[in-house]
Amino acid sequence: MIKFTHNGRPFDASRFAADIEAKAIALGMQALEEKARGAAASIVDPETGHHADVFVDRLSGNRVAIRTTGSPAFARLLEKRLGVDPGKVQVMNAADGAPHPKVYLAHASEDKDRVRPVAEYLMANGVDVWFDEWEIEPGDSLRQKMEEGLGAMTHFVVVLTETSIAKPWVAKEIDVGLVQQVGGKSRFVPLVVDLDPAKLSPFLQAMLFLKIDPASEADLKGLADRLHGVSRKPALGAAPRYVQTAPSGLEGWSPAAVAVGKHVVETSAHALAVDPVVTLEDLTAALDIAADDLRIALLDLKDGGYLRELNVSGHYAPQPALFVDFDEAFMPFSPSEDARTLANRMVTGEERAADTKRLAEALGWEPRRMNSAICYLERVGAIKSRHALASAPWRAVQLVRTDETLRFARNHG
Repeated sequence: MIKFTHNGRPFDASRFAADIEAKAIALGMQALEEKARGAAASIVDPETGHHADVFVDRLSGNRVAIRTTGSPAFARLLEKRLGVDPGKVQVMNAADGAPHPKVYLAHASEDKDRVRPVAEYLMANGVDVWFDEWEIEPGDSLRQKMEEGLGAMTHFVVVLTETSIAKPWVAKEIDVGLVQQVGGKSRFVPLVVDLDPAKLSPFLQAMLFLKIDPASEADLKGLADRLHGVSRKPALGAAPRYVQTAPSGLEGWSPAAVAVGKHVVETSAHALAVDPVVTLEDLTAALDIAADDLRIALLDLKDGGYLRELNVSGHYAPQPALFVDFDEAFMPFSPSEDARTLANRMVTGEERAADTKRLAEALGWEPRRMNSAICYLERVGAIKSRHALASAPWRAVQLVRTDETLRFARNHG
């Protein structure tokens, strides 16, 4: 009698099919991760001139989240390379180093002497202005240069005067500016200078326009503030002391999720795959947080790719992303800085594959710190790790230097 086995167990058709499906999904997810990192590797951030870090994290439901430390412009380029919708690549710390507004300044040539001080003031106050006499050189294609300026703008600003409203060319520029606003590509900002608003077209009269005097610094400051998105609301005061705020880098998480993440990284002995395993009961006993808030926090962290639920229902273990982000906020070391140090050490060493324990000893790091740095490098795809069943307390027994390691070290050197 012939007996068939699969993975050392008696053959079961349904289990066999489930295993095949799981392996196919795993291969598909791996291919998606490699595609995202491969696409990102070929893009230089237009705002910094460097390659940006890209994190690809597996989520529940066979999904991935793609996050980058690059600029919004880098994120949009990566989305185009991947063929995904705008906004699918999340920009980390997007509020830091926000790009300057880019303004196309439309006007009549007869008004140039009145418009030039506006352009100069905006440039001096962090607004990048496309002003024709600064952009167009003899021999340049007027149409091509104007299209370049119109394509790069975040704001279309038109100076409306007695002269400009009668110019067919200015009217054509206004048409382009309105189309760009309707398409969500830029904002349309009409400036009225020494002109009775009743003389505007009904369409422009219906828009919110600014009446300015180019010689008034107060008026020009109001324009610059509007282009920078400065609110006219009063300044926001400090939150009451009893309100919990997320540490830098963890914005967007609920206070309960931050508390759970902090608890996990602070109780982890070595930052390993099941170190620690937490349950709702454990967290309820350790944290002064309502059980329902903890349930939602666990769900948020799981859906974000920071925790994974084990086969035993209600038991959660940390994902590498948790150690990367929450260690940065709560541990006495920085995974991002340590990752740069570790990558530099590897690319300057003679061996392509380095023993993890020896590397840690050379750097003077305990396993907990070393493993956090490994999590960072693995998460950005800048290293290959060799694992073994008896590798504890290390996440990997060996670290393998790759071309991605070299690029990471050079970009962050």
